[in-house]
Amino acid sequence: MKAWCLLALAGLVGCSFESATVATIDNSCADGASCSQGVCSQGVCVDDSGATLALAIEVLRGSTEAQVATPASWAFAAEPSSGSTSRDLELPATRQVTGTVRWNGAPVPATLRFTRRMDGALAPLAPMPIEVDTFRDAPAADGAGGNDFSTVLVAGETYELVVLPSSDMVMVPAQEPAPAIRSLPPLYLLLPIAEGDPSEPFRIDINFPAGLADDCSISRDVGCTFRAAVYSRDNEGQLDLPEDGLQVRAIDKQSGRVVSSIAETDGEGRFAIRVSNDASDYLIRITSSAGRAPFPAVSVDPDLLFVNEPVDEIIYIPRLPPVQVSGSVRDKIGRAVPGATVRFLSTKIFGGVQLGLEGSFSGSATTNEDGGFGAELLTGFYSITVTPPEDIANNWGVHYDAVAVGEEGPEIGVLVVPSQIGFSGTVSTFLDEAAPGVTILARARRSEDPDSAHRSQEVVSDDLGSFAMSVDIGVYDMQVKLPADSGFGWLVEPQVRLSLDDGDLQRAYLLEPPIAVDGVIRSSDGQAVPNATVRGYLFDSSSSGTRTLQVAEAVSLEDGSYRLLIAPRLVGE
Repeated sequence: MKAWCLLALAGLVGCSFESATVATIDNSCADGASCSQGVCSQGVCVDDSGATLALAIEVLRGSTEAQVATPASWAFAAEPSSGSTSRDLELPATRQVTGTVRWNGAPVPATLRFTRRMDGALAPLAPMPIEVDTFRDAPAADGAGGNDFSTVLVAGETYELVVLPSSDMVMVPAQEPAPAIRSLPPLYLLLPIAEGDPSEPFRIDINFPAGLADDCSISRDVGCTFRAAVYSRDNEGQLDLPEDGLQVRAIDKQSGRVVSSIAETDGEGRFAIRVSNDASDYLIRITSSAGRAPFPAVSVDPDLLFVNEPVDEIIYIPRLPPVQVSGSVRDKIGRAVPGATVRFLSTKIFGGVQLGLEGSFSGSATTNEDGGFGAELLTGFYSITVTPPEDIANNWGVHYDAVAVGEEGPEIGVLVVPSQIGFSGTVSTFLDEAAPGVTILARARRSEDPDSAHRSQEVVSDDLGSFAMSVDIGVYDMQVKLPADSGFGWLVEPQVRLSLDDGDLQRAYLLEPPIAVDGVIRSSDGQAVPNATVRGYLFDSSSSGTRTLQVAEAVSLEDGSYRLLIAPRLVGE
């Protein structure tokens, strides 16, 4: 069978044109005699091998649920599951949270992002942030009775709250109106939600420090307005020129969080940013803006750059002339690769020429029909990533390279993309039946190599249970995903490394009777919770830390009941 036939679009099964009937698999049973393997439980053959999995469960509120009754999401710690396991889930009580966001008495337009702290056994699970915008209309009342925002959070839990000023105008007496994002820094707060009467809103009133508009001084560099200018310097002629149209902000040295308002340099290169009270140790980050001539992204340490406390604080950045580079992208047999994205990144653009100054620069280009490209860069040493378009017929893979760019504007030459690696195999059941219509997902993992650009791929098995796909080199979690009504659980094979050295990879995936976890989801007041998405996770521990692997998903019924079917083991165990 042709490879293109196997790579059917999602929703199509196989490539048979003789019948519109879609083949399916079925693990249903009427009694114990119906199961050649496992035992019959609630109409499904389930595992009886004694295999046990520690299953964590996450519940996501359905769109039809009353917001005040259930949390947007809630996670339950891992518990042992084997055979047929009963596990009812009670969601915690919630409280309406209201309050104001003000600066010197004026409402501040902002987005509030609440992220619940996940401690202990649930720490590996990424919590779902809850975002709410302040009201655009005038508050209902001033003072304690007025509200600028309203949301619903879980009582008794602690949230990390980020207040992000928006681009809407903030009107403060005795000051010119300006976008909030250019007037105020983000706030980072820790917010415990007290337990109490669910009918009584929990109130928080957030106030930006009053002194943010005061200029910074020698003895005060946080909770104030930092003023300076940006000049580019020609080291040969010592010609200094102000740089306008640059974006400036302060970032925390350790976390990388933005801890100031965002400013733009004017025609004289000057800027003013308001630095948060919490910014104990920060860098000044300078970046280019859209449509501007190429300019490096620069990080400046004010403690080093202004160690002598000059009267006029000026940030001098070496002037680097733009360089036009060109090249082409071909595949292994010399064919042009149109539509490929070529990305350039240099993280050491200045090479340590000035203490307290670090710079980077990135650029990109897209190849034309002939595979050619051109890009305007700055001098430096660049890593290159070539990402071809996804093309089933050609199977082009991601290419990584490096180049030194000098002032002469070099011809980069030909960048040759490799072929992708073939990943194919079959999916069958414990009854020795083919499993058609099954989704096989190669989910790209980038945690071990953040610079990797390999892409996730998925395909659907044909009528014979066969599948084939082409993937980039890299590390993947393989998921064989089945519909809940099939009676089988997902198969998961974690951390599959595909490389050019090892070549194509084949697998024969076998679907066995699953572990079944059944129960009812209820709210804190005992009401059934229908239409909630229920996800099952396993924790995969390694030397680099603990990851979550999703191994099941279902939707609760009208009576709040749910059923998760989980393969009794990970592939390879």
